[in-house]
Formats: sequence, structure tokens, C-alpha cells
Amino acid sequence: MEVSFVWSLFFITFLRVFRVHALLPIPIVSLEDKVKINEETKVTCMLPASDCQCLEVELRIITEQKLKNCISHKGNLPNVTCTLEVTEDMHEVEISCEAHFRTKSRPQKLNIQTEPEFTDCPDKLVWIEGQENSFHCKAKGYPPPTVSCVKDSTVYMEGEKFTTFKNMSGDYNCRAVNFDVVSKTITVSVQYEPVISPIIVHPSDSVMEGDNVTLVCEADAVPPATYSWHTPSLQVQYDHDNRTIHIKDVKKAHEGFYICIAQNQHGIQMRKQKITVTEPEIVPEIDISKLSSETGNGAEKMGAAYGGLLALLLYSSFHYLF
Repeated sequence: MEVSFVWSLFFITFLRVFRVHALLPIPIVSLEDKVKINEETKVTCMLPASDCQCLEVELRIITEQKLKNCISHKGNLPNVTCTLEVTEDMHEVEISCEAHFRTKSRPQKLNIQTEPEFTDCPDKLVWIEGQENSFHCKAKGYPPPTVSCVKDSTVYMEGEKFTTFKNMSGDYNCRAVNFDVVSKTITVSVQYEPVISPIIVHPSDSVMEGDNVTLVCEADAVPPATYSWHTPSLQVQYDHDNRTIHIKDVKKAHEGFYICIAQNQHGIQMRKQKITVTEPEIVPEIDISKLSSETGNGAEKMGAAYGGLLALLLYSSFHYLF
């Protein structure tokens, strides 16, 4: 019964003291902005009218006797318990408890103003046409710098997502900006599948037997494309890179479709070109002796006809006069 009363009295006393100290204001630490290295700065501790959220309490048992194994508990009802070896001469020994209250400010970070510096910004980037990409170019500094990359007046913010096109290849000027500016150049290479231009045929896609013809295939691709052909005849000659084929002494068997195939690691494209082969015209031989004989007989017949016509004209004129 007495123990229960003592604990009740202890808690009532504690709550009263806590209520009084709960009105204690909490100091606040105030720091300057834009703190720079190697310069002085002021730290101010202010005591507002009332703010007691950071109040701490420490309980101590006060006695002239030796205490052992003291265990403290924190929380909503803090307490401390110690062990005391009781002896006969401890009669009427005084024991008291002290509560020590401490307050502390909310922590504030000391921010030192520093110029921007790139920390993760590669010199070269490889993108694939049609895919989603962004610039991952990190920089440190305080205030935290803003990073952007520019090409042809187009600005891309760091981390901004966009679809890649082949015309995005080139050099970009990337800048990190706070109260100062640093910049660097990033080279971007955009890779894409082959696109074949119309096949060039020289001299023409319609040739006569016995002539020569050349076909040239050209594809726009990054990385560069490799070439192969499907041809109607195997009797063709290839250049070292397979872009060009030559056909000498064209035969009828060379007629048909020539298919160029261009491919790289990103895709493949085909384009075809038709070649038409015509036979040369055959001119019949002419017998010159027979041609001369026929020419002479014709002249004689034409002379006789002219003679008859002249006689008719003379007769008509004579008859008119008389």
C-alpha cells in the first residue's frame, strides 16, 4: 500500500514538473544563406515565445547510499530504477529524485555555396533511331545546378524524355548553371537501319545483246550497310564492297530483276531493278548487180513514157493553130 502511494506521489510530482517545464521555449538555430568556403559565418541561437516539442528529461535518484544497476526508460512515462543494498544503518536515509530537463533546437544544415561541377556526363552517346532517350548529365554544386544540352537552338533538359531521329547526330553544348556556369561538349551518334536509294543503271536499263551494263546500289545507314545481290544470271562481276555489279557482253539470260540487299545490325532493306535485253536488228543483204539492171530498165521505160507525152503535146498544139 505504501509502495503504491509512493509511486503515485512520484508520478503526480513528475507530471506537475513536466507540465511546468513543457512551457519552456525551445531554442532555434539560425544560419546565414550563401555560406562560402574560407569565409566567416554567423550562427545565432534564438529563443522563441513557446515551442516545446524537443524537450528531453533525465531522471536521477539522489542519495548518499550506493546505488547499483540503474536502468532508465524513456517514452511517455520516463523512469529510472536502481538497486540499493539495504543495511541496518539506512534507517531514515533520505532518497530523492531529480528531473533534469534539456531542450534542443531542430537541426539546420549548413549549406556552402559552390560552383557547379559535372560528375557523370559522358563525352559520347550512341542512340538508336525511333527509341526513347534522354541526356543523363549529372552535376554537383550549391545551389543545385540546372543542367541542359543545346543543339541548333533546341534545348533538352537533363532527364527529359524524347524520341530519337537520325538528324539528332552531332555535337551538343551541355551547361550546368547555378550562380556560376560550366559547360562541356557531348558528341551524339544516332544509328539507324539502311534506306536504299534508287539503283543507278549505266548506260540504260534497256540494252542490246553484246553491250555492257553497270548497276550501283547505295544505302544510307549507320553503321554502314553490307551489300548482297540476287541476279537472274551468275555471269556478273562484283566490286570489292558488293555495291556495284558489272555485266559484260550482255546475253538474253541476263534479262530480269536485279535485287540489291542492304543490311546492318538494326535492319534490312531490298530494292529491285529490271534489265531488258533486246536482240540487234538484222539488215538483209542487197544484190548490187541486180539493182543496177533494174535501175537501167526503169530508165528506158521512163524515157519512152516521156517521149509519148511530148508527141501528144505537139499534136494538140498543131490542131489548135489550124
